[in-house]
Amino acid sequence: MYKVLSATLVLSCLAGAAWAEPDADPLYNPKPLEGDVSLPLPCDGQMVFRHVYVLAKGSLDDHEVTLGYPFSEGEPGYQQSFISGYRRDYINGQFTLSDLSKDWQAKVRGELPKADGVTPLKPMLYFIGKYEVTQRQYDLVMAQAPSLAGEGEPPACEAPAGMAGRLPKVNLSRFDAERFAAVYSAWLLKHHRDLLPISGRSGKGEDGGQAFVRLPTEVEWEYAARGGHAVSRQQLEARLFPRPVEGSDSDGPLGDWAVFNQVAGGTGQNARLLPIGLKKPNPVGLFDVIGNAAEMVQESFQLVHAGRRQGTYGGFVVKGGNYLEGEMTLFTGMRREYPLFGADGTEQRNETTGFRVSIGALSAPRSRYKELFAQWKDEGRVSTLTDEIDEDQDATKLLDGLIANSDDPQLRDRLAIVNEELKRSVSLIAKQREDAAGNLIQSAALVAETINNYNIRLTNLRKSRDEARSAKDEASAKLFEAAMANGQSALDGALAIYIDNLANGTRYSNAVIQAQFQRTKEELARKPVLGKSLVTRATLFVRHVGEYRKNRKADADVILKQLLAP
Repeated sequence: MYKVLSATLVLSCLAGAAWAEPDADPLYNPKPLEGDVSLPLPCDGQMVFRHVYVLAKGSLDDHEVTLGYPFSEGEPGYQQSFISGYRRDYINGQFTLSDLSKDWQAKVRGELPKADGVTPLKPMLYFIGKYEVTQRQYDLVMAQAPSLAGEGEPPACEAPAGMAGRLPKVNLSRFDAERFAAVYSAWLLKHHRDLLPISGRSGKGEDGGQAFVRLPTEVEWEYAARGGHAVSRQQLEARLFPRPVEGSDSDGPLGDWAVFNQVAGGTGQNARLLPIGLKKPNPVGLFDVIGNAAEMVQESFQLVHAGRRQGTYGGFVVKGGNYLEGEMTLFTGMRREYPLFGADGTEQRNETTGFRVSIGALSAPRSRYKELFAQWKDEGRVSTLTDEIDEDQDATKLLDGLIANSDDPQLRDRLAIVNEELKRSVSLIAKQREDAAGNLIQSAALVAETINNYNIRLTNLRKSRDEARSAKDEASAKLFEAAMANGQSALDGALAIYIDNLANGTRYSNAVIQAQFQRTKEELARKPVLGKSLVTRATLFVRHVGEYRKNRKADADVILKQLLAP
């Protein structure tokens, strides 16, 4: 990084970010955070990334997420429902911790769930730019294009041109953004290949999927913008990401997190593009995902139809809104469609649209083929639904054998179609059962918490009754006795529900229970008040399910004693 900065840049940074840590980089990382990772740029620059993770069984697994927003009639944006409406999509990361360089591993490891050697799910990571790509970063990379193409030497480095270099790069086409990603990838692969992740690095290095820079996919962008792994499911589906304010239960003003037009009536007065890093980050540490420059993503535009993306492709997708938007039009799931070409045939460019980059790799590198094939073979197996069916008696596996041993080509083809449909149906059922198992664990934890609250109330009522008796106040003592009877009845009823939940838990395979327990622990741990207590109660419930699975019975007195233990 340059040692000499312009006076304008220094003064602006001191005025706007006096809080910054000593290692803050005014040009490239004005607001450093724990877990930041970076890749070099020409002329001692850097591109900073944040990690997002999904708990998954492996590379072939994924996580269902909701994109867009379920508009109500009359709500701002309702007429845009076919553009940014509620729809489902799926996401997974491409990298495990071992796929990263040693430096990145050290910075990211502490931000990930602790592995205990028992839990079946692992964090699958992807990386997305912490800030929008700036004018300075864009110029540094694109200046390398001629030399990378064999046309002369790289240009000499020039001093930064003040705060203008920290503005998001706008007024560029979708093709410009992709060209930037291509040139930056080529430069990194030529000069800093060893710093890039490799999907499947733990296998033979040459068989792994070498990482490269690209635009984020729409689901990568939106999942990260909503808060990704750092927020609860309810928060993930909200109109805007949570904006915590110390000492308050309410979200802070959006203006503290986003650059947008704050003039009533949307006249555009005083609305302008601002340098990166002036506002607060979202829950995973991304800046300016709402407002400032709108951002392009990888896919072409598709309409929203019946809760999914519709089957025709249009222009390019722009996410997050821009600095000219009014507050009421902004939400994390918003998207716009722009043409690839203008009316004069030139590449479409917008003064309000920029981009941030992501890190990608091959989805199926040779080093992961064995893992992917094993996961694929397990998909759609009836034996994964319950422990009651032995793998050797799995209907889909038996059907595989019949197909392999058949001498009739037509019969083989027909049986193969039947088997694929059966596996597809089983996979859908498995997904539904996984969701149900997760809900059961959360519900049981809440029931256990309720039992504990009932017991506290009974203890207080008993104390009040004894005090009334000591005071010879029989009327009050009788009232407390009646309340105790009602309380005991409520506690007994809740205990019966808890034990019923144990029986229901054994209907799911142990693998499903363990996987959903891992996801549920993460979800419960985010609850600010009861989180720790509910995790403890969920842990006990899963243990009780295992005991019930083994013994086929439950001792209510023993379970109650364990539920009420300190």
